Amino acid sequence: MTAPAPAPAPAPVESLTFEYELTVDDIRSALKARTRVVPAARRTRVLVVLLAVGAAVLQAFASQGGLTAPRAWVPVLVVGLWIVVVLAYAPTRQARAFHRTARLQGRMRTTVGAGGLASASAQSSQSMGWSLFGRYAETKDVFALLSADRRAGCLVILPKRALTAPGDLDRLRALLEAGVPRA
Repeated sequence: MTAPAPAPAPAPVESLTFEYELTVDDIRSALKARTRVVPAARRTRVLVVLLAVGAAVLQAFASQGGLTAPRAWVPVLVVGLWIVVVLAYAPTRQARAFHRTARLQGRMRTTVGAGGLASASAQSSQSMGWSLFGRYAETKDVFALLSADRRAGCLVILPKRALTAPGDLDRLRALLEAGVPRA
C-alpha cells in the first residue's frame, strides 16, 4: 500500500493589475489607518488633546478665579467641544487636501507583483520595490502601504473597490503579505 501523494501547493500569484481613481474617502481611510499604526501619529493626536484641555483649564482658572462657579466650566466645555470637532474633521480636511493633488494624476493603473508595484497614469509612472515599504495596513476600504521610515512619511493607497474579479482581494492580500509585513 502506498501513501497518497501530497496535494499540490497552490500556484503562487504572479501579479495583479487594476485601475482606479483615488477618492477623498480612500485617502481618509488610509490616513486613519496610518494614525492607528504609526506611534508618532498617535502621540501627536494625544498631545494636541492634552495641550488644548490644559489651556482651557488654565484659562478658566485665570478668568474666573477657580473652577468652583458653574460659569467657570463654560470655557472648558467650549474648548473641549472644539477639540472634538477639530479631531473628528481633521482626517477629512487632510484627505481633501491630498485629493486635490491625487486628482491631477487621473486614472491610475497599478500592477502589484512579487518584486513590488508599478503605477502609471497619463501624467506619470513609477515602480516601487517592496524594500521601500515597512508594512501595510488594511481597512474595510483600502490597503495602505506605509514607507519604512519611523513616521511612515510615504503612503501608497490601493482601494479595494478597484478589485472587481472574484478572488482579486485575496490575491492582492497574498501579494502584499509576501512582500511586506502587515501592520
